[in-house]
Amino acid sequence: MRYNGGMKIPTKFVKALSDEEHTKLLGNHQTSDNFRIRNRSHAILLSCSKFPIAEIAKICRVDRDTVSLWIDNWNEFGFNGLEDEEKPGRPPILTLEEAEKAFEIAIKNPKFPHRQLGEIKRETGKEISHYTLKNVVKKKTVSGKESS
Repeated sequence: MRYNGGMKIPTKFVKALSDEEHTKLLGNHQTSDNFRIRNRSHAILLSCSKFPIAEIAKICRVDRDTVSLWIDNWNEFGFNGLEDEEKPGRPPILTLEEAEKAFEIAIKNPKFPHRQLGEIKRETGKEISHYTLKNVVKKKTVSGKESS
């Protein structure tokens, strides 16, 4: 407990870090491609240095409850606690096979999207929008897996 003008300010810290954990956290903080991993790693390092949660929250520009959660996650799960949890979302409209078929149809008739959509509906039994088809084509070409 810290005291601020006679008021108790509860704080908690991460468990002691091994040299290996400290080194890996420092590497995460400095070089991770994921901003959230960098920020969380920094918070854990600051907590290990006995910075109070309120100060870590200011430095990391998040709410103190968020920092508290990061510390709890670190103490319970270690490096896995730095990762984002899976977020639920809408299931894909097309299966991977259907998306592959839709892509093949799209590249056969690139100038006639209304024909593409009609053929996709006949082949898959699913009616999709031109936006969905556009996203299928975009994902396929961006990933470098387009058919030749």
